[in-house]
Amino acid sequence: MTVFRSGETPPHWCELSAFHIYDLGIGQTVACSPEKGRERLLVTNGTCQIKVNGGSQVLKEAQFLDVPAGKAYTVVGKSDGAQAVRLIGHWKDELGGCGVFRVQNSPDWTNKGDPVPYQKRTSVDSHYHDCDEYWILLDGAGEAVVGSNHFPMRRGDCLAIGMGHHHDFPNAAEPIKAVFFETTLEGEKRIGHLWEHTHGAARPKPERV
Repeated sequence: MTVFRSGETPPHWCELSAFHIYDLGIGQTVACSPEKGRERLLVTNGTCQIKVNGGSQVLKEAQFLDVPAGKAYTVVGKSDGAQAVRLIGHWKDELGGCGVFRVQNSPDWTNKGDPVPYQKRTSVDSHYHDCDEYWILLDGAGEAVVGSNHFPMRRGDCLAIGMGHHHDFPNAAEPIKAVFFETTLEGEKRIGHLWEHTHGAARPKPERV
């Protein structure tokens, strides 16, 4: 697992090859040229209009559009503080989830996931997936955990998490808003959070470390 930022090269096993965060005011635009592979445009705040292929679509927070391969497109801010995240890579057709999540410390935190040996301050559960996952921090700061590795994270960081590896966000020093993107389903192709106490032992892929 590793943390990388926009413009940096991710690990060789990653299905996400690049990402960009676009912050837009009303009427501001960004033109996106075609890239190799697949693209998904996820709106992460406010309202954006995506113009592609002679048409357009308006999206709000947590809505996304899979952009047709090889097509240029334009993202237009339609509200103050509009924001979108461009995801580029080579995932397959059968995917896990994608959206926006928030984390903050709480004195009343709970953990319905697997037990952990480290201190927690949030209610994010320790879990694993039948797919790789990527967390992109949009706001805030904190510490993520993958397996036995602890990763300090700040705005603009992307954490690459390999299939079957337990992960958690146990501490949010500043309230966090982030993207999650679960790519190609593998193995048993189960969706959602998986826990050893419910779904059986995790089988992490050793090359994804």
